[in-house]
Amino acid sequence: MKITFVLPYAGLSGGVKVVAIYARLLRERGHHINVISISRSPSIKQKLRALVRQKKWTFGAAKHGPSHLCAEDSFWTCLDHKGPISDKDVPDADIVIATWWKTAEWVSRLHIRKGAKIYLCQGYETHHAAYEQRAEATYHMPLTQICVSQWVRQKISALTGICNQSVVLNGVDTQQFYPSLIVKRDPRCFGFMYSEEKVKGTDIVIKALIQAKGVNPDIKAVAFGSCLPSGIVDLPSWIEFHHNPPQDTLRDIYSGCIAWLFGSRAEGFGLPILEAMACKTPVIGASTGAATDLISESCGYLIPTGDPEAMARRIIDFTKMSATEWTKKSQGAYEIARSNDWDSSASALELLLLRAISDQKDRICVYK
Repeated sequence: MKITFVLPYAGLSGGVKVVAIYARLLRERGHHINVISISRSPSIKQKLRALVRQKKWTFGAAKHGPSHLCAEDSFWTCLDHKGPISDKDVPDADIVIATWWKTAEWVSRLHIRKGAKIYLCQGYETHHAAYEQRAEATYHMPLTQICVSQWVRQKISALTGICNQSVVLNGVDTQQFYPSLIVKRDPRCFGFMYSEEKVKGTDIVIKALIQAKGVNPDIKAVAFGSCLPSGIVDLPSWIEFHHNPPQDTLRDIYSGCIAWLFGSRAEGFGLPILEAMACKTPVIGASTGAATDLISESCGYLIPTGDPEAMARRIIDFTKMSATEWTKKSQGAYEIARSNDWDSSASALELLLLRAISDQKDRICVYK
């Protein structure tokens, strides 16, 4: 197959990471892959925020910064403009895949020669009021929808009244994420991913940790994030923070915790859930994204979304847990991660893409 992925700015988001992984895996399977992204277009607000955090103007003339894609990825093209992407930017192919609501707008307008049109729905992107209506409109477009979690599928189905979306869960690289041999797990330490986006629920996690620490002062926490804390979400001084750590370092962070905390208010998937589980770390997770697909009492606790009190109670439960009970949850988490590897996800996606090509050929024959 000739497959084109259409990205917005290809930075360090989880959605870009997913596309990079799929592109490499499908290429290894013999498919011809192109990944097209636009040059960066930071807003004045983003520029000023970076200036406050880093004390310098970090946005120069370069069209690209850090990304999950790299120069060695010969299939990646970063365009010289900021979008929209049109026919002249995209090669003719069998499949063209939108990866975000704005790219769905672009893909919907491409010529049929660019391939059967797929919408890889990596989230339910209606949480920003400024583009809520435009994002919702993309879910009504005649694109074949592949969702990364049942949560996303259910949201789109409820909006459109159509239930024909497929689901392919993201995977985890079990060669990269596994229990660290150099880090000793701390029975008092809990981990989470730090973000200043309200939808990510960092404030919920921190409230839960503060409440739990009020009951058990020995509780500690560690976090990592791609942005430095700027005060938008207050990070207590007793929480250890790692700024944009190398991917391999994440294994040590996950492995050092007794449980991982996932507090998003809305989430397409939540890659840290599986990454932590692959390191034998159980997860306390809000009922959003892939948490509802992956978390049960065999590997952690599923809690109501937006409920720091419920998370705090489960944190305390972990501090009181016997070694035998914790080991069962740890092993349960590990087994779930091992059964959700990226090769399995790539196989499922590959079958759906082949089906989409066949369906398009059938439609063209009928039209003729």
